[in-house]
Amino acid sequence: MPDVELNGNLPRPKYADSGDEAAAAKIWAVYAGEAEKYDKGLVQSWKSDMEGMIIFAGLFSAVLTAFLVESYKTLNPDPGDITVLLLARISDQLAASANGTASAIPLPLELDKDVAPTAAAWACNALWFLSLGLSLTCALIATLLEQWAREFLHRTDIHSAPLIRARIFSFLYYGLRRFSIHAVVDIIPLLLHLALLLFFSGLVAFLIPVNTAIAIIAAAMLLTVVTAYSVLTVFPLRFLDSPYRTPLTGVFWGLYQYLKHKWRRRHRIRGSGTTENGDPSRFLEETMIAAISRAATEVSEHRTSRDLEALIWTIKSLADDAELEPFVDAIPDILWGPNGPREAYSDIFRNLINNPRTGLHARIVNLYHSCEAGLLSPTTLKRRKIVCYKAIWTTIPLLRTIDSTAIFPRFSGGWVSIGSLQEKDLEVLHFAASVQALVLWKMFENDKRVLHKQLEYLSGSSSASVNQVDSTPARLFIDDLIHSRDYFIDAQHIDLTDTASLPGRQVPTLIANIRHILTTTPYLILFPYLRSASALDALPYSFRWTLDFLRQPKGTPPAVRYDLDATFEVVVPRLLERFNDPGPGWMDAIMNELILYWPQQGSSDGISLHPTFLRYLNERNSKSALSTCLARIAHNVQLWEVFASHLKLVVNPNREDTLAALWRLLAMPLSPPPSLLPRLLDACLHLNSPPVAPSVTAILKSRYLRVHSLQATDPGNLMHRWMATTLHTHTSIPDSEGRDHFSLDDPLDIGGDDASVVLYTEFLELCASLATDADLPHQPSITLSMIDPLTEPCQVHETNQIRFASAVRSFFASARCTNLRTVVINSSLFDAYAGYADSWTAMNRGWLDNAVARDTIVSTLRWYAEGAADFPQSSTHPDLVRTRSILVGIRLSSGIESRLLLGHEQRGES
Repeated sequence: MPDVELNGNLPRPKYADSGDEAAAAKIWAVYAGEAEKYDKGLVQSWKSDMEGMIIFAGLFSAVLTAFLVESYKTLNPDPGDITVLLLARISDQLAASANGTASAIPLPLELDKDVAPTAAAWACNALWFLSLGLSLTCALIATLLEQWAREFLHRTDIHSAPLIRARIFSFLYYGLRRFSIHAVVDIIPLLLHLALLLFFSGLVAFLIPVNTAIAIIAAAMLLTVVTAYSVLTVFPLRFLDSPYRTPLTGVFWGLYQYLKHKWRRRHRIRGSGTTENGDPSRFLEETMIAAISRAATEVSEHRTSRDLEALIWTIKSLADDAELEPFVDAIPDILWGPNGPREAYSDIFRNLINNPRTGLHARIVNLYHSCEAGLLSPTTLKRRKIVCYKAIWTTIPLLRTIDSTAIFPRFSGGWVSIGSLQEKDLEVLHFAASVQALVLWKMFENDKRVLHKQLEYLSGSSSASVNQVDSTPARLFIDDLIHSRDYFIDAQHIDLTDTASLPGRQVPTLIANIRHILTTTPYLILFPYLRSASALDALPYSFRWTLDFLRQPKGTPPAVRYDLDATFEVVVPRLLERFNDPGPGWMDAIMNELILYWPQQGSSDGISLHPTFLRYLNERNSKSALSTCLARIAHNVQLWEVFASHLKLVVNPNREDTLAALWRLLAMPLSPPPSLLPRLLDACLHLNSPPVAPSVTAILKSRYLRVHSLQATDPGNLMHRWMATTLHTHTSIPDSEGRDHFSLDDPLDIGGDDASVVLYTEFLELCASLATDADLPHQPSITLSMIDPLTEPCQVHETNQIRFASAVRSFFASARCTNLRTVVINSSLFDAYAGYADSWTAMNRGWLDNAVARDTIVSTLRWYAEGAADFPQSSTHPDLVRTRSILVGIRLSSGIESRLLLGHEQRGES
């Protein structure tokens, strides 16, 4: 509602400035365009109707006038009738005179009464003159309406400004509605129909005095017309799709809606026992147009049948390729959406595609082959190919049978790859790759039904009747698959000429071949598709949905391991050499799918880690892409079993790559199942191959310590022995007699905190003891962060404290560990002490309660803090701030520093 200012009692609108008017003109231009189309269409329909009315009224008036010329004479006395009457009277008088009787001469008035018009003449002329009047009135109103329509169009075209034109359209249109010109238009044909009805009624009255038989015929014709008119009036009330209607149909529809509303209202009142006070206009619940729209769009079998027939007619009428292409272009959006297939039209298009009357799929293929004629421009040619490929891909799942050679001609190799196609445009190949894979999938789906039937027949034969089994159909079908299918079949060739072999000897071979084909063929379609996809510069068309058709629910069988390895050898080098970006890319989607089929079934069948797979794990730059890819198999026990088995191989040229790949899996982080931790640890503890092995071993030990379900485990595994050896020397508890006691059955329950600290200490000692930078463990900073205890230890044996402090001192003193000092400073082992700087009193004494260890740590950290060269911004560097906080916390926790000394220390440090 616009803002207004009140001036007295009259609202005065605030006029917008020119900027507002210019902005509003864009909106009103849209309204003017839509209003112009609607109003001009409406007015043009009125003009067309009025022209027909004028012509019919003119012809009807002319015919009616001819009848009136004869009928109006019956209203006046006929001179001939008067002469006859007078002669009759004279004859009566002469006869009376001859008889000697007197006869009175009648007055003229009595003569007029004898020759007055009959009732039939009165009725006939009244009806015909009334009919003529109505006809001429219709012609007059129709002429006026044509003039009004021209005026309406003229007034709306006077101005060119969109805002003014829009407001004129609105002003004049609501004037039409205000003065009910629509009703005037509907009344004209009603008056003309009434004039025609009056004419037929007058014709009956005209014929009654003339000839009774003819009058009966005319009356029968009148009754037929009235009955037909009545039926045409009420017929649309029952059948909304009826094309028949009269001007009275709208009146009866309103009456019908009113009666229906009254009935429903009475039914509700009776049912509820209450009264209802509603608007009287509510009886117009639904207009006839709204009812027709509802009936035409509501879901039903009739609507589906109508849609199907309409589309069949449409396809038949599209004879030219240029006309068919827009229809084909719309098919993918109808059948497929962003969330998958749309089921609303699937049944209709399944009928269209497989219906011999239309042959829609064949027509799409023919449209695709029209691109080979050389008559299209490059842009048009490319667009038509893409349109056809998209439509073919969308319709393939709906086909009953398919002939791949109609789309992709066969080559000598028996089946084609995307590289062997004649198409060189990469954008078009995006679509061709998915279409080809789906075509092969559909072919095998059809063949698979036959294979299952043959397998059921051969497997169901008992050993007693196996010699009577007819194996010829199965042998012929398998041979046909091998030689005539476009997808590759890995099967033992069956000699069809060996008719002397007993069927019983061939049945097991046939059964084995059929099962092998059913198992391997889906993978032999999927893997070439992934290889073809990697040869493009983006993902193929509908890659996700194509994979949903091709994807197999189970792991990869050993029979296709070679093809899987070949796919890795093709995809991984392309990914690493061309698309190895820091972030996830489209090639990672191919790897995400390919990784699902590794590892294969079990680890006891000689499976080894393929070098290409290891290369992918070690060289992929994007950690997020790698994490997403491997997360799909992170909980696969076989993955970790293969790593454990591979590391234990005596001859293993890829051991270093395997360790590096395992380290990266752990660093993402992906955790192996707890039950496999002992196996992985045993495999790594046996190795002496720096620099990766120490890092992997340390991470696995750290994971082992965090799994409480493994704390009480087999004393024979190396991790348990390491715990026992490490803690037996330094950790013991007194038994009931005061003697030190250590249990090998459950060492973690005794020294869990010690184990975490010792593990961290061992890695620090290893880093500090190495001679060169090349000898440092693999990714030492990340490994230190990963083996860092999740929480600060509560109680650690003094011997382990001293060892830890000595390791820290050696670590900080080593030049090779300069860049790793910040990792140790930020370790959770010092979190509690760093927190002391924020409080004046210590809540507990901390875990460094040995004076020697504490002094060693303090001296090391003081030396580190004084090395200002390590900190470009010495006063604000986070490591320096944390180091000073740790020093303050250690002194506070020891209880030897007072509050004043703390303040003095802080001032001295700063």
